[in-house]
Amino acid sequence: MPWKESRALDERKRFLEEWNKGEEDVAELCRRFEITRQTGYKWWKRYAQEGEKGLEEHSRTPHHCPHALSEEVVEAILRLRREHPRWGPRKLRAHGQARQPQRSWPATSSSGALLSPEGLSHPRRPRRRTPAYSEPLGHAQAPNQVWCADYKGWFYCGDGERCDPLTISDAFSRYLLRCRAVPKTDGVEAKAVFEAVFREYGARSDPHR
Repeated sequence: MPWKESRALDERKRFLEEWNKGEEDVAELCRRFEITRQTGYKWWKRYAQEGEKGLEEHSRTPHHCPHALSEEVVEAILRLRREHPRWGPRKLRAHGQARQPQRSWPATSSSGALLSPEGLSHPRRPRRRTPAYSEPLGHAQAPNQVWCADYKGWFYCGDGERCDPLTISDAFSRYLLRCRAVPKTDGVEAKAVFEAVFREYGARSDPHR
């Protein structure tokens, strides 16, 4: 079995004392001390290079973290958050990528981890979950009698551009007739989408076809 940590240093010293005597074969010596030949050579090399100090356990903490954020990126994220207190990590990252694509921006989780120690993170209120409603609306007695339309809340895309999705659905069947991102939430853009849906489904057609 491997050496216990409480006596590991003493065992290594004894092992090297026996090694230096040269009275035993390396493989036999390692078997007697219940270690592999690879381990035996490792401690011999450390002792040769560093003396008894080399027999102590080295820290396994990496000397360099390849994913560590640069001070410039950290400061840019914090400055952007102070300018826009209501922006979350996802929006901060999207905005930074759109404005400075040459810079390596961290993942959303890493950006969020930076905000909390600086007091710039605000926990979200838990959402009240409501069961999905799949029954037809009371005033819709058949398919294609009543349509429902709404802008489902805007959001930023990966390139930093704003997206406003317009959705149109049949009130009776809950069938989604159209989901289209529009450049502007005005009547001109909405009218073009509705005209296309009217041409495709018409006033009397069945949305299930």
